[in-house]
Amino acid sequence: MNAINPVVLEQDLTRPPKESEPALRGDSVSADRYICADYLKEEYKNVWHRVWQIGGVAYQMPDAGDYLTAEIGIDSVLMVRQEDGSVRAFFNSCPHRGTRIVDTTDGYAEKFSCPYHGWEFDQAGVVTSVPDEEDFKESPCGKARLKEMRVQERFGLIWFNFDENAPTLEEFLGEAITRELDSHRMEDMLRVMDMTAETRCNWKIITDNFNEAYHVKVLHPELIPYIAADYQDCQFDCFPNGHNRGWFPSFMPSKQYGSDVIGEPLKSMAAAWDIDSDNYVGRDSWKQLRLDIQKAKRETGPAKGYEHYTYRADYQMTDYIIYNLFPNNVITVGPDGVQLLRPRPHPTDPAQCLFDHWWLVNRVEGQTMTPSPAGGPDLPVEDALHEHVRYGEKSLGTTADQDLSIAEMQQSGLASAGYQGYWLPEQERRVQAFHEQLNDMMKGG
Repeated sequence: MNAINPVVLEQDLTRPPKESEPALRGDSVSADRYICADYLKEEYKNVWHRVWQIGGVAYQMPDAGDYLTAEIGIDSVLMVRQEDGSVRAFFNSCPHRGTRIVDTTDGYAEKFSCPYHGWEFDQAGVVTSVPDEEDFKESPCGKARLKEMRVQERFGLIWFNFDENAPTLEEFLGEAITRELDSHRMEDMLRVMDMTAETRCNWKIITDNFNEAYHVKVLHPELIPYIAADYQDCQFDCFPNGHNRGWFPSFMPSKQYGSDVIGEPLKSMAAAWDIDSDNYVGRDSWKQLRLDIQKAKRETGPAKGYEHYTYRADYQMTDYIIYNLFPNNVITVGPDGVQLLRPRPHPTDPAQCLFDHWWLVNRVEGQTMTPSPAGGPDLPVEDALHEHVRYGEKSLGTTADQDLSIAEMQQSGLASAGYQGYWLPEQERRVQAFHEQLNDMMKGG
């Protein structure tokens, strides 16, 4: 496994460093990217076969022979832990006649065997045995193998890339995002939610949603009492390669909050750190409340079992940071955990996608239950079993449910003859930047 030196950001940072804003061209956003099957087919070739994707959580495959599988559109990926501790990744397709070798999400195999004709492979993907070997003009044993792809283990996750000429994951993400994700030490976290929902919208509708916060005051009113979601209070940064970051200060209400007195849930959130929110009346005092909670967490957090506060910057102990990693991996980091909010394309239908929701939490001594992200019921602090549902069958968390509730309506509107293209304010420039990066890749850039 990769040995990464622990990263600690400057602890007195009150917000992420501001990045210089790139110039945008103002490309129009066409409807075909959301509704056209031919566009989706080209998207696989020009985008999905060239970008880094998350295949799984590394701790799920600790020993040689442990494996995970992942799907991206029409392709299945097989990731296998090797004897030397490294990971190798292969297309899950037999070199004999294309059958998938593995149809489970995870497991252990001393060797792999194709379920169709019984070809056997070692953990490095090499064919070791075939029935009727003497019947081949040239034996495939030791020669034929599963097609391999690029793979890296970083941030406690396994990443893969179909493009053998792709830059490294670190080059793809850039120095700032790599450093900040390292600082959260996700490799020490536990995944307590692992859900996939089938949804009736194009994957880019969900990506667009996470590329802006303009919708928060309308779609997520429950966040207003404790998260500052107004663009004037937040910070949005665009990076090379289509990535971006949104910073949302928390433990202070948004401007839409209709009282000078702190209410729930912020009142209880402050009380958990022995701070009486009644002493903070009016908007001018709420920024100080946030700073005082950061100080309390710094001083008393480790003694309460929150040892991860010892290596957090001040803003990381209260605020939410959303990293949108082009094209579709949304990593939302809070004081005590990390969400992965990820749409994946449907194999053939541009009006459908799969939506993954993971929740990884810091381990706190004595804590057996942990709050679910964004309003769901508390969850046991244990490795979650994977759940696959259709959207609407089961809650994915209040905020995620709200985001998906609008997606089918937008899909219908984008397919309408009345669609006129996007008309975006400055606070949605990340949406514009995403589509310009997409346009460039679709042209082969």
